[in-house]
Parts: sequence; structure tokens; C-alpha cells
Amino acid sequence: MTLTKAAANRFIKDNQATVSQKFRPQVHFAAPIGWINDPNGLVYFQGYYHLFYQYNPYQATWDTMHWGHARSKDLSVWEDLPVALAPDQEYDRDGVFSGSALVVADRLYLMYTGHIIHDDGTITENQNIAYSDDGLHFEKYANNPVLAAKDLPTGASTKDFRDPKLVHHGNKFYAVIASSYRNETGQILLFESKDLLHWQFKSVVLDHLQELGMIAECPDLFSFENKDAMIFSAIGHQDDTHEVKIALGEMDWDKGVFYPQRIQTLDQGADFYAPQTFEHQGRRVLISWLRHASATNYLADRQQKWNGQMGTPRLLTIDEKGDLNQTPVLPAGVQQELLLAEKEAVTLPTACAISLVQSLKFKRPITLAGNDGQIILQRTSAYEYELLVQSSTEQRKVQIIADSQQKVTLILDRSSVEVFVGESTVASLVYFFESGIKSLTSAENNLKVDLITFSKL
Repeated sequence: MTLTKAAANRFIKDNQATVSQKFRPQVHFAAPIGWINDPNGLVYFQGYYHLFYQYNPYQATWDTMHWGHARSKDLSVWEDLPVALAPDQEYDRDGVFSGSALVVADRLYLMYTGHIIHDDGTITENQNIAYSDDGLHFEKYANNPVLAAKDLPTGASTKDFRDPKLVHHGNKFYAVIASSYRNETGQILLFESKDLLHWQFKSVVLDHLQELGMIAECPDLFSFENKDAMIFSAIGHQDDTHEVKIALGEMDWDKGVFYPQRIQTLDQGADFYAPQTFEHQGRRVLISWLRHASATNYLADRQQKWNGQMGTPRLLTIDEKGDLNQTPVLPAGVQQELLLAEKEAVTLPTACAISLVQSLKFKRPITLAGNDGQIILQRTSAYEYELLVQSSTEQRKVQIIADSQQKVTLILDRSSVEVFVGESTVASLVYFFESGIKSLTSAENNLKVDLITFSKL
């Protein structure tokens, strides 16, 4: 099959109506058909929020990546757009991998990784530029790749060299890019440019940290008002170890070095990965990929024609104590105040937000139940919650470290739940119940609940 944008768009048009709605989210973004993973190129351009994403339209499994594309006026209702990039050049023939976007002089620039698998099985990765003046039609730069193996510092891996995040600082453009040193330890590289088309290596911006793992994918460098931040998705020395971290500290742009002062886990759930942020009107917005970490191909194995979704957008802020806060950007909905008696069951809509006005007491659980499974949230100590998923196909447990006694909010959709404890702690989890979630039951008497039913999208 020739992998072109035209071929992909024809396939989507001809086949998207055959996709079953079973398990598909109602308010979380999912592609019209096929597999998705990392969000790419998050940007505000010409009146729309743009979301690009890693995309295989042809199957519900990972394969040769394209860039899918959608846009929104409010970060909730998304309009599917034609595929933006396809692996149609020699330098990206085996995958248009992750990258980012930047608007300069009313032109939208994309920087992405080209993935090449050579005849002998070895892999090399390079960085490329595409651009658009209307946000719909994209042209690849004639002199791609703009960064390749020859531009790497000594010891940097040529097979793990990906996920450029563009940053504009001062009168220069920068790209932070994931790498590994001698294919053993993670490091993040910094490159600079005056025009986005001609690049040179500047520095190793972050390394020598255990938290970087074997490779720290999808690095994202940005600034709050008084603090710099670096987000990265680390693959550990065991294949099943994936953690998303945020380092708060200071960026020395002259030296090209990031000095972390605090490193923390961004989301305590196992199903949150590869987030990217962007800034618009002073707001720092994050969107992540949600996937079932221990059953990535569950949907494909059951002949579903889609796989993967994006998490609820979050606003990131730093409070007066210097702590990171995360606030969900919720779709429009209708709020209802409820007072639940012990063991009283409340019927839930398919997609909703549930806020517990007072924090959960010790070992007083709430249960989200479907016909073939349930999710239980309970406090197990003064410093920890426990999220249990129980069904005929799986038993999962997520520990949520949180000493806050603040409000607990659960964002529920057809196959995902995101738990916000106050504004500082989040856990995201994907589940697959045949019936979805039908009801909420509390073991607490007189539990105050705010139920937000999202408007039909």
C-alpha cells in the first residue's frame, strides 16, 4: 500500500461509518477510525485549537505512523480534519513520528521526527519541518531533514532521536529532543535556529538523572511566571515501566542547561502517557494520550476498529507555595447537587463529572458499577487513596498518594476515569466494561455530591 495523505483520507471516508460505538468515549477525543497515540503539534492558530496526533488510520494497532488532525473552538468539541502528514518521503518512509508546532508570522510550522528502518534492521531518526498558511494543507520543507545523525553530539543515539518540542525564546528558536546516551541512559538535547529551517546542536539540556530512564520521550520545555518546567515521559530499564515526570526549576538559556529543583510524577495512573502542552492567552494547557497500559491491543483483539483516546485537557499553574496545580477543562454541562444516603445508588449518564464536596473519610469507599465490572475509590490511610478496577477480564489497583483533604473529582466516560484530588494530584485509568458505568453508590452516609452531566457533544 502506498502511504499518502490522499490514500489515508479516502480510507477514512469509506470506512469510518463501520466503526462500532461500543467502548468509544463520548467527551474524550478519539479518531474517527484506527489507532492513535501521542498528541502532537498542540497550538492555537487562526481562531482554533489544533490537535495533531500519531495515527494509523488503517488498523486498531500501532503501525507506520501518520499525523492525524482535529481542531476545536473550546477544547471540548473537536472537528475531524484531513490527515496532515503521511510517511511519503524517503526520510520518513517508516513513520512520521511525534513533534510539535509553532506559529511565526501567521504561518504554522510543524517539526516532526522521520523514522527509517534500514534493510539490515538498524534504525535512524531525523527531524523535519512542514508548514501551512491555512492550518489545513501542509507542505514539507524541500531541504528536509533539518537535523540528522551528523548533527548529534558524541555518544547520542541515532536510533533514539525523536519528539522535537519547539520553543521561541528571545530572538532564537529552540527544539528540545529526546535522546539516549550510548543507548543506555536518557538525555534531552537542545538545538537552536534563527529561522526554524537551519539548526545546530547547542547542548545537552538535561541528563544524569535516574528519572530520565533509558530514554525520556516527548520532552516539553516551558515557563510559568516565576518557574521553568520540563515534562518528559520516561521509559525505564524494564519495558513495562513508563512514568511521566515534571521537573520544576530554572533554565539557563546562555548555557543551554536546565537545573531541576523538584521532580514529581505528573499523573499517578498507569494509563497516562506522552503529554504535550501549549500556551494561549496566558493559559498553559496540557493534553495527554490515555491508553490501557497492560492491555494496549484489547480493542483490536475484539475486532474494534478504533484504539486510543486523549485525556481531558488540563490547565497547569504554579501556586503561591511553588506547587504545581492541575485543573481539568470540562465540557459544558448541567450541575445537580445530591445528598446520598449510605448504600444509596444513583444512576449515572455515560459521561459526567462527579465531585465529592467533602473529602472521603477513612475506608469509606464509593463504587462506580456496571453490569460486568466496578471501580472502587477509597481512602486507605491519611496519605493515600486506592483505585480498584474489578471485572471478569482484569483486576487492577492504582495507589494515589495524596495527603490533601480537598475535594475529589472523578471525570467519567465510556472507557476512562480520571481522578483529581484537590488540584495537585491526578490519576488516569482506562477500563473496558461491556456495559460501561451505570451507577454510583456510597458507603458514606449523607455524602454530598455535585454531578455534572455533560451536554451531548
